[in-house]
Amino acid sequence: MEIKLRAYAKINLTLDLTGVLPNKYHGIFTLMQSVGLYDPVTVTTGEKGLRLRCSERYIPCDDRNTAYKAARLFYERAGLEPECDIYIKKVIPSGAGLAGGSADAAAVLKALSHAYPDALSHRDIMSIALEVGADVPFCYVGGTRLCQNIGEVMTGLPALFSDVLIVKPYERVSTKDAYARFDSAQELTHPDNDSFLFYAARGEYREAVRYAGNMFEELCDVSAGKRIKEAMYQCGAWYCAMSGSGSAYFGLFDSREQMKECARLLKDDTESIFMCRTKNKGVE
Repeated sequence: MEIKLRAYAKINLTLDLTGVLPNKYHGIFTLMQSVGLYDPVTVTTGEKGLRLRCSERYIPCDDRNTAYKAARLFYERAGLEPECDIYIKKVIPSGAGLAGGSADAAAVLKALSHAYPDALSHRDIMSIALEVGADVPFCYVGGTRLCQNIGEVMTGLPALFSDVLIVKPYERVSTKDAYARFDSAQELTHPDNDSFLFYAARGEYREAVRYAGNMFEELCDVSAGKRIKEAMYQCGAWYCAMSGSGSAYFGLFDSREQMKECARLLKDDTESIFMCRTKNKGVE
């Protein structure tokens, strides 16, 4: 059986680090939103063994890869012998805060749950997703969700509809290093989470983003960030922020023409630019 999927990236409208949990992970308060930028993922079952191939040579194709690990854990928990070939065409940039690796893992879990519909329950699959990575549970379900704890406690929110411009600077950000900066920081400004959620729960996102923020912007200081944000707002974006731990920035636009103009202004000085729309699912 061959299953082809689109593994969608995510952005964070707000992202607050709320402290360190008893399990030593960092607690977060964030709104995650699926967007139409995706990696095509093909999963083929029926031949013995577990293999992963990728269009980019720098991507590991063993247990260091979240998609490979997700498949391995699925077969182990289901008590089945692996018989899976995975091919990922990488489009979502790495080191960007867009959850590309998590999206690929979620797509593999979605494909295997379809290929073996009676093997594992939804609870089992979500448990595997969390074990693979904190963003994988969201990428599996997708849409517009408030995510808390380490990201796996999810609450659905009214759908957000917008054009989205994603800009990836040449800089890359290590998530591990970003969290280390948080641990050593003395003074940080946190978003107003209560006010943000008050309006987001009503679908009033233009009002909600007045209280939003991404603490990693303060912690990581991507040098191109200020110029990217200025260009987006000048071109008519109604909100712009860094996604995740960076280094990609996104802008939300009402006008596709304004979004295209902003992409034209920024294209020569950035690694990659993508124009898409918000999505109501993480994989399809």
